[in-house]
Amino acid sequence: MNDKLSVYEFKRRALSVLFPNVCPFCGRVIDAREYFCTPCKEMLPLIRKEQKPPTNVSRLYACCWYSGLARAAVHMLKFGCLIYPADAFGLMMSDMLNGVNADALVPVPSGILSVEKRGFSPAKVIAERISMRLGIPLENALDADIDKVEQKTLSRKGREQNARKCFHLSKYADVQGKRVLLIDDVTTTGSTLSALAGILLDAGAIEVAAAVFAKVPSIADKSEKRIVYRKMQ
Repeated sequence: MNDKLSVYEFKRRALSVLFPNVCPFCGRVIDAREYFCTPCKEMLPLIRKEQKPPTNVSRLYACCWYSGLARAAVHMLKFGCLIYPADAFGLMMSDMLNGVNADALVPVPSGILSVEKRGFSPAKVIAERISMRLGIPLENALDADIDKVEQKTLSRKGREQNARKCFHLSKYADVQGKRVLLIDDVTTTGSTLSALAGILLDAGAIEVAAAVFAKVPSIADKSEKRIVYRKMQ
């Protein structure tokens, strides 16, 4: 365990004295050393097949379908403004990404108003946890405009247009010649990931892959009955 991770684990245990550690999937109080409870661990809708990546993205890594317990935990993070689900997401995604060859983690940015309201950017917090565990540097290479429209309110075409106009390369970005891994909490159509990957490739990144905690199932996914509940390996 590296020094950053050791300090992080110590802080989690210390905070649990005042704020009981709870499972982000069901709300039960759990041991301060745990990130989720065993029953939930066995009931998560894990993705069992490699997912087709969107345009500009070399590979898409996804832990769970955006369904059931996974969906509830994402809602706690995004709409309940509770940061602790990011700890569980970061652990699960780190296990999924262990061994992946990347030079930088780039979180999908939230709009300024969303960050002010929530107090944090979900993707950035998750990326910080993954960076700490895997030792891959975090690069805040992308920014979102102050009036960014939330993608969930838009059609597929609208998502593509919104993503292209609402995100831009940060003036501090340094992705030239790097293999970049985009990090987000949820992907629906992949429009945002595609647009951001295009920006990073134009800035000199040699490859852009993406990793999310949850993926909204498409009609094809549902028809193939690929959404299943199984025990984590």
